[in-house]
Amino acid sequence: MTFKDALQYLKNITPLRITLSGDIGAGKSTFAKRLSEELDIPRVYIGQLMREEAKRRNLTVQELHTLLEQDPEIDKQMDAIQTQKGREIERGVFEGRTAWHFIENPDVNVYFSVDPHIAVDRVFKDTENKLRDSFATKEALLKADQERAASNQQRFKEFYAIDIRDLNNFHIVHDTSAESVDEVYRQTVIQIAQFLQQR
Repeated sequence: MTFKDALQYLKNITPLRITLSGDIGAGKSTFAKRLSEELDIPRVYIGQLMREEAKRRNLTVQELHTLLEQDPEIDKQMDAIQTQKGREIERGVFEGRTAWHFIENPDVNVYFSVDPHIAVDRVFKDTENKLRDSFATKEALLKADQERAASNQQRFKEFYAIDIRDLNNFHIVHDTSAESVDEVYRQTVIQIAQFLQQR
């Protein structure tokens, strides 16, 4: 299947609920933005909801994650929004570490993995990434990312008895470490279309 054929196929099927999860810096947001634009479908981004909540509380994202470990109600509010959006939207991209769990009847669950050092390099090269301005060095960002990933994994195990790093939860797992943004996009679109055709 060519990329053009895959994209055309995805434009014509309903329902189309794609969940997208993955490692920090793996390219989830870049992919989700582009796919939602090309397919003209909404993107539900739980990370944005978290950033808005942090801003509302006058906290950094890292400080909010620390608070989440103590107050499960914030997580539950965000998760409830995901679930409700999934019920309302027949065609959409749902981006978040637990989207695969909270979107009812997803058509395909995608996971992007990446080498953590490559992820940090990407963040520091991206002048629009706000995380870049929060850390003086790549080492500090890497440590923060690792702590955040461990916190997320532990939190969701405790709250929902799910393992967000278990790749068996996903239909497609794509390592983005050695690929350009365009390569990741084109190959993943093809993978999604092929998976949906073979269901």
